[in-house]
Amino acid sequence: MKNKKLNIAFIILMVTVFLVLFFAKDKLNCFVTNYHLRNNNIVVSQSDSIRFFKQFNNSSNNNNFDLSLVELGGFGCKPCIRMDTVLMEIKNIYKERVNIKVYRVTDKENRKIAKYFGISAIPTQIIMDKNSKEVFRHTGFLSTEELNKILTQKGVKQQ
Repeated sequence: MKNKKLNIAFIILMVTVFLVLFFAKDKLNCFVTNYHLRNNNIVVSQSDSIRFFKQFNNSSNNNNFDLSLVELGGFGCKPCIRMDTVLMEIKNIYKERVNIKVYRVTDKENRKIAKYFGISAIPTQIIMDKNSKEVFRHTGFLSTEELNKILTQKGVKQQ
């Protein structure tokens, strides 16, 4: 009888652990990504820095974008997934006025970009002017209304 109660208690414990892990998997994924971002030993070379800098320098690239918006997020991160929807709405509102780039820093090849921008948590949004000078940075979720307000304050007109 005692052995049977232990078996039932063990099964209940295992089911509980499974359910907690299942429902917390997105938070665990974000936690692991943020841990890797804070504790990485990736080195950004000068050529990497030049490449990243040039990519967002709209004045030297002859782009008509007023601003560049860089979103650094990851797969399995709920705030990052919600930001994808926001960025699609912003892209529709500002069309050719804002250059939007999304990088998934959960991919190893994009961790250099996270290191370059000094990212230690996701999602992070960075807004840069025409000369790729950072004018705004935010970590976490931003709603369409909040991001729209920020872009308007930075002088971008809707199309």
